Amino acid sequence: MIELPAGGSAARNPDLDWSQVRETMLMLGIAVAQVKHAVAESNASLNALAFSFADTHDRIESLRNDLLAQASSLPAELDLDSKIAEIGQRNMQAVIAFQFYDRLSQRLDHVCGTISGLAELVSDRNRLYVPSEWMELQDRIRSQYSMEQEKKLFDDILNGMDIRQALSLAASMVPVVSDESAGPESGDIELF
Repeated sequence: MIELPAGGSAARNPDLDWSQVRETMLMLGIAVAQVKHAVAESNASLNALAFSFADTHDRIESLRNDLLAQASSLPAELDLDSKIAEIGQRNMQAVIAFQFYDRLSQRLDHVCGTISGLAELVSDRNRLYVPSEWMELQDRIRSQYSMEQEKKLFDDILNGMDIRQALSLAASMVPVVSDESAGPESGDIELF
């Protein structure tokens, strides 16, 4: 996390100690705080939704089991089993959509780490002008990425690609999911 200079901004009343680095640190700190606050706030809503969908899934399975036990006494034209299967499938699709939120949350956390690392480097005059320090920062930032899309975007921009083009290439990549999460058929949802 960014270590902010004590006393806040001095831009309105600059003194002999005023520095644009100090002001930059404060502004970067505000950016990190805003992202962290937004993620924390949205996590509560997401957790409530995730619980609701998991509970709905359990109720659907319970209903299916009850209906299967009484299948011989129900009219076949009701086709309840296929209707319940369709509801279950839609519920699972909604749960899978939560994975996209999880990726967003991870990316925002990585942005906060990047900003914090940058602020730390910029505020240290002994490291600011040392290329190896910048390379170390870049390596540390890249090592935190867990998704290939993030790594590709990072590498492309560092290698001089235009941001729009790098974003387009990253967006065209299919997210890689480990074999351990076999998908909706397995009944398990794995957040990244």
